[in-house]
Amino acid sequence: MSRVPERLASRVRRTLPIGIVTALLAVSLFAFLTPPAAAAPPAPYWGPSVQIDVPPVYRASFAAPPSSIAAGTDGVAYLAFAGWSGNTGGDDIYFTKSSDGGRTWSTPLRVNDDIGNVAQAQPRLALDPANNIYIAWTDTRGGTNDIYFSKSINGGSSFSANVRVNDVTTNSQSEPSLAVDPVNPHLVHVVWTDTRTPITGPDIYYANSTNGGLSFNPSVRLNDDPGAAEQSTPAIAVAPNRNVYAVWRDPRGSPEIYYTRSLDFGATWSLNTYVNGDAGNVDQRNPTIAIDAAGTVYVAWTDYRNQNTAPDILEAWLSSGSATFSAKVQVNDDRGIAPQINPSISANAGKIQLAWADYRTGGSSSYDIYTSSSTDGTTWSQNTKVNDDSLSNYQDYPSIAVDSVGDVFAAFLDTRAIGWDVYAATLDVVAPTANAGSAVTADQGTSVAFDGTASADNFRVVGYSWDFGDGTTATGPTGSHVYATPGDYTATLRVWDASGNTATDTRAITVLDTLAPVPKGGGDRTVDEGQSLFFDAFASTDNVGVTAYSWNFGDNSSASTATASHVYARPGTYSASVTVSDAAGNTATSTFTVTVRAVSPKASDLLGMIQILEAIVAFLAVALAFVGWVLYRRRKEEPRPAAMPMSMSVRPPAPPPEPMPPLPQAQPPKEPDPLDMDLPPKGS
Repeated sequence: MSRVPERLASRVRRTLPIGIVTALLAVSLFAFLTPPAAAAPPAPYWGPSVQIDVPPVYRASFAAPPSSIAAGTDGVAYLAFAGWSGNTGGDDIYFTKSSDGGRTWSTPLRVNDDIGNVAQAQPRLALDPANNIYIAWTDTRGGTNDIYFSKSINGGSSFSANVRVNDVTTNSQSEPSLAVDPVNPHLVHVVWTDTRTPITGPDIYYANSTNGGLSFNPSVRLNDDPGAAEQSTPAIAVAPNRNVYAVWRDPRGSPEIYYTRSLDFGATWSLNTYVNGDAGNVDQRNPTIAIDAAGTVYVAWTDYRNQNTAPDILEAWLSSGSATFSAKVQVNDDRGIAPQINPSISANAGKIQLAWADYRTGGSSSYDIYTSSSTDGTTWSQNTKVNDDSLSNYQDYPSIAVDSVGDVFAAFLDTRAIGWDVYAATLDVVAPTANAGSAVTADQGTSVAFDGTASADNFRVVGYSWDFGDGTTATGPTGSHVYATPGDYTATLRVWDASGNTATDTRAITVLDTLAPVPKGGGDRTVDEGQSLFFDAFASTDNVGVTAYSWNFGDNSSASTATASHVYARPGTYSASVTVSDAAGNTATSTFTVTVRAVSPKASDLLGMIQILEAIVAFLAVALAFVGWVLYRRRKEEPRPAAMPMSMSVRPPAPPPEPMPPLPQAQPPKEPDPLDMDLPPKGS
């Protein structure tokens, strides 16, 4: 291969063994200092890292950068990478895509159509508004490095015939970058590093295609310096108003990031201007560019001006219509001496996202991919780690993309497995939608089915948990549950995606009481007539609770309380029952026999008879007293006979009185009859 890829490969061959040895020493010497695992970051966080270079590809390219990613308006992540599949001449360009947020990727498809054993590297990918795919790369099929191009108009199922972009083939061209006009997808812009002019090269060259990449117009040099400064690592972007901006590393004075722009679709270009200078002769490199919907241009780069922390990731922005960039802003929040390098920037959905390789975790070969976001290019969020491995593996050369809803996709070089590979990860910022199902009514003890598969996510729901509302839980998209106790329950479904975004939904469950209560307090019994008998059904049970009681004593009398007392007036055998009910109307009855024994005489009857006799005696006594009184009054009221004159004769004694006749019925007193009065004796 020619100079640029060979230089990169040589650097890798020199540094990789040293890095591996240093990593092993670090692990052996400092294993006991391994910090405890950090708690999971707050959602949303980066999802799992997924290996991209899978068969028919076996490893990623050593030439940097190995991959390029873009996000379509359809939510699909599109990725091009360079990898080795057994080609003895070197690497090829492959395409893959993911429709589920980077969880799975399509089988890699070879893009370059050469039939020889030659090497391809440094792919760059862009999309038009219809999600047609445009890829440019460095290609050695012509004997030197050239820039080639291909596109797909069927979602990546196939690619067009490869077309060379540069118009001079005797020298090396490398480090391509491309962009597509947002209005006219037939207008394709490409920049690259070109060594065609030995006196001034390498330089930054540009060419465009006005027929959708079928052919490209003559190449144009963009850097306007007359000297031999070595310009490199260009990047290009198109604004919504179709202005074209290009940036690159330029050491014409001190190593700075320069830019130029075209207001006429690439026909002419402005004078070169540095993005942000510094007071000393320090290095800036690896520029990256993105433009948001408002036309604001954002540029980030690796900057060595701060000797205490360098290199760092700095960023500046240029308002639409302005010619001067804002003051620089440091994006990495690590203030130590760890280096940060190789940034990649993307702007969409009101968000600017930056990713870079970061050495802050220390240890040999332990560069990780970090990222930060901003809404204005001035204030940046806390830096977060993208790759999910915790060992001292080497990650570098990120490529970042933001989709139309703010989801972020990253691709990067990763050495966690054997050799160099391309991995990808996703930061999903859109929460899923949970669907627990509609309300349901079921009998207690029966199985209730639960199905959360109607839940949705912009990519994929990865977890489900259920709280059935009765103290039990379950996991999984579907399941069933048996409610042992009737009542009203609220079941809650919680779903989440790979970035930890969650959503919940509830489902009303009405469980009907179908179990009858169990009556207690019956049982056959015997009692004497006239004796009070106590009944108690309080011990009756129900799965929810007994709410009503009903006693039938069998003698046309009843009660509706849990306990009752009853006296049977007549001896005999009675069929009694107790019925208990619950709130759901379930009832149960227990019947029993009550035997009432006759008792004769009864103590109560004797007492009554004695009381009656005493009353009769008292009445007779009163009657006798009354009769006596009547007689007494009568005798008292009878008149006495008149006094007879004294006589010398002696009269014979009066005969004894006759026996008293029976007492006549009481008669009212009568006036004495004059005829019944005694006459005085003669001669008186």
